[in-house]
Amino acid sequence: MLALSRKGMGPPTIARVFRAEGVRASRRGIQKFLTRYERTESLARQPGSGRRTIITQDIQDIVEGQMRSDDETTATQLHQLLISRGRDISLRTVLRCRTALGWTFRGSAYCQLIRTANKAARLQWARDYLSEAEHGFEDVIWTDECSVQMESHRRFCCRKRGEPPKNKPRPKHPTKVHVWAGISVRGATRICIFDGIMDAVLYIEILQQNLLPFIQTVYPISHRFMQDNDPKRTSRKAREFYAQNSINWWKTPAESPNCNPIENLWHELKEYIRREAKPKTKEELISGIQGFWATVNAEKCTKYIRHLRKVMPRVIALGGDATGY
Repeated sequence: MLALSRKGMGPPTIARVFRAEGVRASRRGIQKFLTRYERTESLARQPGSGRRTIITQDIQDIVEGQMRSDDETTATQLHQLLISRGRDISLRTVLRCRTALGWTFRGSAYCQLIRTANKAARLQWARDYLSEAEHGFEDVIWTDECSVQMESHRRFCCRKRGEPPKNKPRPKHPTKVHVWAGISVRGATRICIFDGIMDAVLYIEILQQNLLPFIQTVYPISHRFMQDNDPKRTSRKAREFYAQNSINWWKTPAESPNCNPIENLWHELKEYIRREAKPKTKEELISGIQGFWATVNAEKCTKYIRHLRKVMPRVIALGGDATGY
């Protein structure tokens, strides 16, 4: 349009040229554009031009306040709330308002439920050992168990826009096994893979075969044994076993999986099974677990243990509440 105008063409002539090219533009619209450009020397719209928005400040305040008080509020519920307060706007406008305020609709981020009594214990523990986190808890053996099931696909994938999703089969009741292991800055224990439900007797057997040899070889002088507060681990039979074998049980607060770095290693294990191993049988699942554990060296263990340098200050900042890590 500007090039044609510079050649001396007026709005009517420019409109005819556009029509010949299949471009719809009125003579009046062309005239207004050229006049504005001559005045501003800019192609951008001027601030304040166009129709005034119907999203007033009080509407924004209502939307912001409701989302702050209840982040599960849907756009339809927001729309109904605004109408009940005499703001007659469309659902689409409500969606635009919510988006403009920075609210997006995403999956909920779940975290450990922590009771009030345990928040105080978590806070005190984090304060007591914060300085030690900087040095990596040199003598601590962090232990835990988890379940690993047979999965052959990641939970997220990419696909082309406009193409249907690629179906990825998954068994209704996938085969799973349970694993127990421990990590420290000096390396990892052997991993124990087992079926069935663990009780105190089985737990003691696992410690005899996997923890005691590790302590004798890697921590012959002193150590701290970290585990959660599951009843089978705190039972009388288990405590007697610790005493008889000089296992230094280092007690930690309940409901604190984010304070045990092996939890993050379990996440990597499960992702490895989905992405790399892709087992089709129980034997392949076990082989995949063993293959992953062969890569768990002291360097990898230390990386996860040093993550506590981020977690513990966050526990303190939140007064012992869940951190999201």
